Amino acid sequence: MKILIVEDDANSRTYLERALKSQGYSVESAANGVAGLERVKQSRPDLIISDIMMPEMDGFELCRRVKTDEQL
Repeated sequence: MKILIVEDDANSRTYLERALKSQGYSVESAANGVAGLERVKQSRPDLIISDIMMPEMDGFELCRRVKTDEQL
């Protein structure tokens, strides 16, 4: 299972990445919603774990864009 973590706090992002990788998951991460959306388009994760309050694009907008993009 591929998981994408979208989190602007580097410590939280690293913690989640390590915890999930230690359980055998394939994990990618992004520091904001814009970068997260690009990662979604590139890697097509099975699950997205996203922060809500982030610079550039918040988690709600990221979810809206993923949901409305018919190619995703």
